[in-house]
Amino acid sequence: MNDILNDDTLCFATEEEITESTPEEDQEKYKLLIVDDEQEIHSMTKLVLDGYRYMDNGLEFISAFTGQEARDILLQEEDIACCLLDVVMETNHAGLELARYIREELFNKKIRIILRTGQPGQAPEKDVILNYDINDYKQKTELTDQKLYTSITTALRSYMHLCELDDKNREINSKNIRLNDEIARRIVAESNLTKYNKTLERLIESKTKRIKEALTALEQVERQLFTTQKAAIVSDVSTLALEVFDKSNTALDTYLHLMSDHRLQIKTLLERYDALEEDIAEQGDAQGVVDKARTCIEDIRTLKQEMDFESITQRYPEIIDNAIIDCEKMSIAVSDVKRFIAINDEIYETIDINQIIETIRQKKPGKEKDAIVQYDLQSTPIVPMPRQNLTEAIEAIIENSVHAIEPNGNIFIVTRYEAANLYVHITDVGIGMPQNQVSQIFTPYYSGWSEKKKGLGLSFAKSVALSCEGDISVTTAQNKGTTVTLKLPCKRLSEIEPGDADMQGDDIQEV
Repeated sequence: MNDILNDDTLCFATEEEITESTPEEDQEKYKLLIVDDEQEIHSMTKLVLDGYRYMDNGLEFISAFTGQEARDILLQEEDIACCLLDVVMETNHAGLELARYIREELFNKKIRIILRTGQPGQAPEKDVILNYDINDYKQKTELTDQKLYTSITTALRSYMHLCELDDKNREINSKNIRLNDEIARRIVAESNLTKYNKTLERLIESKTKRIKEALTALEQVERQLFTTQKAAIVSDVSTLALEVFDKSNTALDTYLHLMSDHRLQIKTLLERYDALEEDIAEQGDAQGVVDKARTCIEDIRTLKQEMDFESITQRYPEIIDNAIIDCEKMSIAVSDVKRFIAINDEIYETIDINQIIETIRQKKPGKEKDAIVQYDLQSTPIVPMPRQNLTEAIEAIIENSVHAIEPNGNIFIVTRYEAANLYVHITDVGIGMPQNQVSQIFTPYYSGWSEKKKGLGLSFAKSVALSCEGDISVTTAQNKGTTVTLKLPCKRLSEIEPGDADMQGDDIQEV
């Protein structure tokens, strides 16, 4: 811009040229909002960009001299493509407050904000880029006509891409509406089919009567499964109790075979009823129907006696399904408890925490979300630690961070050695969490992301940290991100207590 001010060869259009109407005036223009308290800046900006064109369209200049004036304009004009924004106007941070207002109160994510300031000390570039959602930062002293052209072009290109994305989203939403309509029609069709099925069920129920006695054996299995499940979630379960769980698993296999046999028997009975209904429908004369019905009914009676049908309750499908589900839960719970109890059993060996992270790095964590994972691994000492447990703990923390970010989000993994402690900081630029949830995230089986997740990752990581006489902590801010810090004390060999896990390796480096 200094080049423009010093250019003595500038020429201006004559009145005839200014008043003459051209076809370009009728074409759509990109709206450029200039927010600055200096009139000269407005004039020079318009002068430099007067002949600017992007994709055959020019610019429509809108001027505001204060942050409040700009707010009023933004409330009226919803299709402003770009904003050239000064920082210091009626207040030292009026421009920054306007930028925050645009993003957080107007929720306008499309407008491109180019911050240009003559007083960079009031708004240091590094702080502004990190704390405000702006798209470019320029000092007025460095903003030549060419750089201004470049900045505006880049901003408009980005704005057009966002507009195209909005159009595609609207198109997708329209298709979703049509898809929902089709789903609704199919639901109606399925509902009609369900009505026919219920008619058949009522026919079967009228011929079979309600079962008189409850399935005592199956109910006992159900009670055993429920009791075992409650015992499995107790955190201080002993090794002896685990042996009981193993024996229960063997007994449960027998029960499951029994329940499967009952399921097959009842299915066979229902198939016989279906065959009876089809045969009745196929017979043309009344006597044929009666004869066929008698034969089928006698066959069904014989089958019911053979399978002891009176001892099987109508509740068998629910009981069987619940028994199977509870059995699976108990088996998983036993494995989880074993996993936690085995934390203290791993043999310590000399490790380099950075090598563990490099091993994890080779697995490309976060690849399902195309996450950008950055590493800052400081030199750390080699210390005695449980390698496998630490690897799984760090992987669990990283997995938790991946769930918190959007696709193409950022994760930072940092290692530090300070005051005889190893620190592993894992930070995600994600959604964060409310403070009232922070105290729950280390609770076993608590998952804030999805019911499909088991919710043991962070509780396992905390158990590993405690087994190493360390700790784990969390700092978080909603819509900004979360940092999980794993703290591991570096103990000398002479400080390892006799009760600690056995050591292995001939060359253990002291800290």
